[in-house]
Amino acid sequence: MKRALLELSSMKSLLENLLKYMEEGVFTVDKDGKITSFNKSAQWITGYCLDEVIGKKCSDVFKSNLCNNTCPLSKVFKVDAPVYNHNVEFLSKDGKKILANLVCIQFKNAKGEILGAVNIFQDITEIKKLQHQLLQSEKLAIMGQISAGVAHEINNPISGILTYFSLIKKKIDKEKLSTEEIKKIHEYIVTMERETSRISRIVRNLLDFSRKKEPDFQPLNLTTVLENTISLLYDQIALMNIKVEKKIEKDIPEIIGDFGQLQQVFMNLILNAIQSMEQGGTLTLKISKVGKTGGGCFVIAEVKDTGRGIKDENLSKIFEPFFSTKKGEKGMGLGLGLAIVQRIIKDHRGSISIKTKLGKGTSFMIKLPAR
Repeated sequence: MKRALLELSSMKSLLENLLKYMEEGVFTVDKDGKITSFNKSAQWITGYCLDEVIGKKCSDVFKSNLCNNTCPLSKVFKVDAPVYNHNVEFLSKDGKKILANLVCIQFKNAKGEILGAVNIFQDITEIKKLQHQLLQSEKLAIMGQISAGVAHEINNPISGILTYFSLIKKKIDKEKLSTEEIKKIHEYIVTMERETSRISRIVRNLLDFSRKKEPDFQPLNLTTVLENTISLLYDQIALMNIKVEKKIEKDIPEIIGDFGQLQQVFMNLILNAIQSMEQGGTLTLKISKVGKTGGGCFVIAEVKDTGRGIKDENLSKIFEPFFSTKKGEKGMGLGLGLAIVQRIIKDHRGSISIKTKLGKGTSFMIKLPAR
């Protein structure tokens, strides 16, 4: 018993020192949102002393834009998963605006009862400004690459709708319509409705991709993200004479992720694959699972092409910012695509690997933890 108490005391001292000297601000709250602890870094970043915040509601102390919208505490208490917020703006004691990266995690007692939440935050004001500029620059470059294809994709159903409008008008101009003509008009209207829905889906997907919004980590199916992304690129794939093979397993477990960020990952990888197959080829998209669901299971996504491949000397630099093998080519990005892909995957607690053979093709494999 004495030994156990001594070890417990040593562990407590170790944890206290870690919390005291770590760079990130850490504070805990109970189920009512009242602050129960506030480490040194939290004091340095916010300007508040410990005795000024203990027992107060975190919303009264931080005055964050997050508190005015969706509080991470209410979310983390409902979903047994961390809540990540990368653009939390709050006011310090002296009224200074601070941009922070926040992680909110619920903690429980030995019986599994929720006692409150641990909040870890870091001042990223300057870092985030630069990161945001780079991210938006690369996204604009991608938007430029897909805009022509999307315009063509939308033009096809619009042309069809206009044709059917003309046919319907000609039939309606008659004084009397036969049963067969009425049936034909109904078929035209059904086709027009389908094509209109197609336009709506394409535009909605494009807006979702281009819209600036805060990361929102939610339970989602990676297959849905992939299908949503590939729908934006069908026209470019067809024009490049590329065959698409989908190999998607059944019962893929959900992951915790941000839909928009993962869509950007697939958009980058698929565009790279398309551009590498100048003479046509095969684009293989796989979604599979590893391990037992609920027991450390992983979801694997693979984007594989039969393009020109990557030289060995470039492999070690492929994820570096501003590195590109396509410099000088019209419409290409800034060499940030794969660097951003890697950062997003790391933010999702996943990993990304690459296999390539010159003249044979390249495969990017993403491994993400299941929910």
